[in-house]
Amino acid sequence: MTSFGPAAAITRSTPYEASQRAVCFTETPLEHTWMMCQPIAARSVRLSSYGVAFAKDWARRRGVNPIWYIDITPGHDWLTNPLDRLIKEAIAQLALSPIHPTSDVPDILKLTPFMEQMGTGTRSTDGASYRKDFSWEREWRHQGDLNFTVDDVVTILAPETDHVSFVRDLSAQRSAFERTPPLLDPNWSLERMIIALAQADG
Repeated sequence: MTSFGPAAAITRSTPYEASQRAVCFTETPLEHTWMMCQPIAARSVRLSSYGVAFAKDWARRRGVNPIWYIDITPGHDWLTNPLDRLIKEAIAQLALSPIHPTSDVPDILKLTPFMEQMGTGTRSTDGASYRKDFSWEREWRHQGDLNFTVDDVVTILAPETDHVSFVRDLSAQRSAFERTPPLLDPNWSLERMIIALAQADG
């Protein structure tokens, strides 16, 4: 699992690294899911066409929360400076008085996994320009592992060429869950997705 947020780097390789690890979700509307699978400039990862979708109320009941985008554009320091100070103070205190890394995590480190930086400017370290803004992804996160069953899944996303094998594999495990989630291809049109969902409900 990957660490996220403004404290991810400073807690890396420390006993508190796990506190910054999170499962990520997107609130992207169905008709725009294809965009998530395309190559995007400045994105460090390439997302595949596979995924699972959950109902928002189910996710909220389990602690999944929208993230807070922090503007790091130079001059917009009314948020970044206080946040950086709180993170550094927490890390310094932990270094002086080591505590249990899971039960006694400082409050600020409980919040940072639900934050992400955005903005444009020039790095002070090497003078290179940067532009980072993925707020359009409408990201939600859950800190730590998130357990679920097939019955919790609203739909499965996969390329249409793999749907037959998915159905076969799910059917082989049919006794383990009550329903088989409908399969959608993220590259389908919205109309085709709606039809597939309606047929599954019918």
